[in-house]
Amino acid sequence: MSDVSRTKAGAKIQTVVPSSAADAAGIKAGEHVQSINGLPASDYIDWLWESDGSEIELEIVGIDGKSRIVNLQREVVESAGDESSRGGWGIEFPDIIWDGIHNCANDCVFCFMQQLPDTARGSLRMRDDDYRLSFLQGNFITLTNLSDADKQRIVDQNVSPLRVSFHAANEEVREKLIGKNQAAGLKNLDDLIAAGINFHIQIVLLPGINDGTVLEETLQYLQDPKRLSHVLSVGIVPVAFTDYAPVRLKDMLNSASLPDEDREEWSKSVIEQVQRHQFEQYEQRDLTWVYLADEFYIHAHAPFPLPEFYDGFPQLENGIGMVLNFIADVREHFEDLASTIAALPNNESITIVCGELLAQTWLGVLSAVHAGGKLRLLPVRNRYFGGNVSVTGLLTADDILRAVQFDSEHLQAENQDAATSHCYLVPDCIFNDNGRTLDDCNVQQLKDAASVQLDIYRIGIAGLIESIKEHTSHA
Repeated sequence: MSDVSRTKAGAKIQTVVPSSAADAAGIKAGEHVQSINGLPASDYIDWLWESDGSEIELEIVGIDGKSRIVNLQREVVESAGDESSRGGWGIEFPDIIWDGIHNCANDCVFCFMQQLPDTARGSLRMRDDDYRLSFLQGNFITLTNLSDADKQRIVDQNVSPLRVSFHAANEEVREKLIGKNQAAGLKNLDDLIAAGINFHIQIVLLPGINDGTVLEETLQYLQDPKRLSHVLSVGIVPVAFTDYAPVRLKDMLNSASLPDEDREEWSKSVIEQVQRHQFEQYEQRDLTWVYLADEFYIHAHAPFPLPEFYDGFPQLENGIGMVLNFIADVREHFEDLASTIAALPNNESITIVCGELLAQTWLGVLSAVHAGGKLRLLPVRNRYFGGNVSVTGLLTADDILRAVQFDSEHLQAENQDAATSHCYLVPDCIFNDNGRTLDDCNVQQLKDAASVQLDIYRIGIAGLIESIKEHTSHA
């Protein structure tokens, strides 16, 4: 049990699994876990840490507000190979943070939360810098907002690896990018590394600010022997900016708004610079270690590294290696996709909706499977955010509906019959876990607002094939 003193909290129980230890003890959905082995229940890390054994003591607060102590035991389940595992406790929670999220006190110039329009979902404006979300969900944090108690708990419970927004080693540049608390981030990184904590590092790159010699200094700083073994990966991503950035930030962000020809040359220079470090690390450790976001290769019209040089894609959710994973997904389902398209009736066609970033890759796929007009592509420009936002997952209902309306009118003008039987497929990655888009529209609202048939498909080629087949069977 951790010795760190924390505020008394409580975790609401969403589900109790039938016939589980919790069910047998009379624990009910809607009750709260107030403490775990005497420790206030602050977050899911507490649960993971304290519930690892075969016995557990819970303080349960019932729906009537009364508190009781419940002792649970679970059996050891024998499995193949003389190994054993413990059965679950049977308690499921709707959230992972139970005592309030740690808010961010920084003033990062590229913070996406500060660049949102007024119509965006309110929950998107919450700026967290919570190490628990970094560990549990992969959020990137700055380490500038850690208390001594936070650091001690990270060490005591081995909350590792953490994901850190680093951006620059040069303190003057860091202050410009992160704010006046930047020095605390450097100290906390080194203190935690000395205690054995591992990290995945993110560098958001701004042309003329933390690229070039500043980036070189940053990579050398992270390659210092006292840090290198604990820096598991370094991901470099281009800055994202929108038309809604505060005026005080626009001068710096405007430096990142390069014309296409300049963006191509800048991307090439970043690739060349980072390749030197990749080759050096690979030669020394058989590990590429530092990786570039897909946008750099797309904008530079450069080939991607081979998949083996991504070392298992440690920063996939940071947009690093997604194109290669998409291509691998296509290859795995190539024959099924081609035959599914071929089976579409001649008078039917389906359009895939996507963001602009993957448009060229998608067009190559459609050509390879001989889509022949049966499977079309509709790249949608992100007008909602503006700026350089072009990934599919950040598309909004408003932009999709506008693009679909314009495209369907064009189809209708060309072929009335084809337009009547046409269907638009939108990937489910535009929705959050609660089924809402960034502009707060749910699935049914999106479908109802479309003037044509619009369906949602499960992201990935298998999900796309499933939706195409379903559309065909209902046609």
